[in-house]
Amino acid sequence: MSKLLIPATHELLVQHFSKKSTKTLVRSGNTCVLYERVSGKDQMVNGNSLVWQYERMDEYALKNSYFIKCRYGGTYESAKTDERKEFQRMLADIQKDTSISTILVYSYDRFSRSGANGIFLLENLRKLGVRIIAITQEVASFTPTGDFQENLYMLLSKLDNDMRKDKSVSGTKSMLRRGYWPYSTPLGYTNTNIHTTADKHNYEINETGRQLLRAFEWKASEKYTNQQIVDKLASKGIKVSLRHIAWIFSNTFYCGYICSSLLPGEVIKGHHPILVSEKIFFLVNNISRQNSRSGELKKVSYEELPLKVFVKDAITGSPFTGYYNKTKDLFYYKSRDKGSKVSVSAKFLNQTFEDILETFEYKMNNKDKLRLLLQQKLKQHFVDQQSDEKINKKRISELQGQLNILEERFVLNEISKEQYEKYRKKYAEEIRQLLDETKQHHEISSNLEKAVEKGLEFAENFRQLWITADYYEKQKLQYLVFPEGILYNKKNNTVLTSRVNSLLGEIAVSERVLDDTKKDNPLQDCLFGSNVGMTTASSNKILEDITKILKY
Repeated sequence: MSKLLIPATHELLVQHFSKKSTKTLVRSGNTCVLYERVSGKDQMVNGNSLVWQYERMDEYALKNSYFIKCRYGGTYESAKTDERKEFQRMLADIQKDTSISTILVYSYDRFSRSGANGIFLLENLRKLGVRIIAITQEVASFTPTGDFQENLYMLLSKLDNDMRKDKSVSGTKSMLRRGYWPYSTPLGYTNTNIHTTADKHNYEINETGRQLLRAFEWKASEKYTNQQIVDKLASKGIKVSLRHIAWIFSNTFYCGYICSSLLPGEVIKGHHPILVSEKIFFLVNNISRQNSRSGELKKVSYEELPLKVFVKDAITGSPFTGYYNKTKDLFYYKSRDKGSKVSVSAKFLNQTFEDILETFEYKMNNKDKLRLLLQQKLKQHFVDQQSDEKINKKRISELQGQLNILEERFVLNEISKEQYEKYRKKYAEEIRQLLDETKQHHEISSNLEKAVEKGLEFAENFRQLWITADYYEKQKLQYLVFPEGILYNKKNNTVLTSRVNSLLGEIAVSERVLDDTKKDNPLQDCLFGSNVGMTTASSNKILEDITKILKY
């Protein structure tokens, strides 16, 4: 009887206790996806590599009865890393769609040139049961020899990529040492001979470059901060950030020299035209040609002196510069112009400015009331400005008529070309200003709630915002609150300002009204005794202030 039970017992043991297979389940079916790419834009636009890959893979899929579900790539993506957008999109889709059994590529170097990481990707695809078929390098997938061959192709592709890189770097170093710039054209220059080797590039200084020269001169004069220079350039249609302008000021290309991380410790005289003299470049970077004591280049740190130029002496109007006192190991601000001898501890003045910023903060339990009050005031202000908009439109119409009359008189030889150009520019500029003002008015009136929210966000903790910011963000925040800087009177230790951002000032004024108490702060009278809030600021200033907050 026991013999009769043996088969049944065996089946039960197999069913409940036999080990599961650890072998990868290869996806079945003939559904595939195609991935093709080229390394650079030039190959994509001017070459036929992508077309060739498409044709060969389509032929292979047709011949072997593969159904092409989707195509990926079709653009230029470097295979030296595997963070390619199209490549990552393909991998994500394969993980979701189990009907895809195969990836068709032209060759393994089209798939990846990242070596070890490419092998890691292959292994993960094998675990999913997906095979890769390189139509020009066919191997037996999911076999030990096939896996070895695929891994070897990945390593060979990486080797090829590294050898190309080595040749490219050697060529780039050679160009740099000969004084030729092999990278993208810096702002302010035009390369009239692009798509050639660096030694054939022909750089010319364009109109933007001429404005950048003025920026270097402004900076060298120590009368303007980087933020003011950025604003002045923006008014001329040149948009650069604070970090970008700092990079421009420290870029030796503009004074005729070439530097590169490929040549550490080397500075090469370039063949391109010089935008700014070495003298101005050194002044801008606060570098003297030689320190008389040590014989080394000397550079002054800015990080402890964020209020440079922003603060002026209240008596003479002289902007403050800064210096480091080695004996005391302290930084100081001092008035720059001759005849003014004001010097004050940087630590003290920075602390004083922090206290001033704190007076613009509000109590959090007043936030909702402030939001409502500010929105009502702004909306009322812009309703009042509608009549001004009608006046602007009428004035624009009048100027257009005057321009037409002017053109007619010029055609009839009643006025000279010089007279025509003089008044044409005058009328055109006035029209442009009126149109800009109208456009700005519409943009801001539709973003009032956003402006109020951003203003309240700043005023939540102004002091801490400024303390934790880097040098450039400090400058940006300073001029957001006080567009014209501040004045410091050392004799009676007071700080004055001619203008405060109208919206931020209104937050501070409204907070005082809601709180119904005046803080015991000796600085407050001087802060709120001048042009603060929307009740005293002109319409143009309010537009300007709100625009800065929205763009911050």
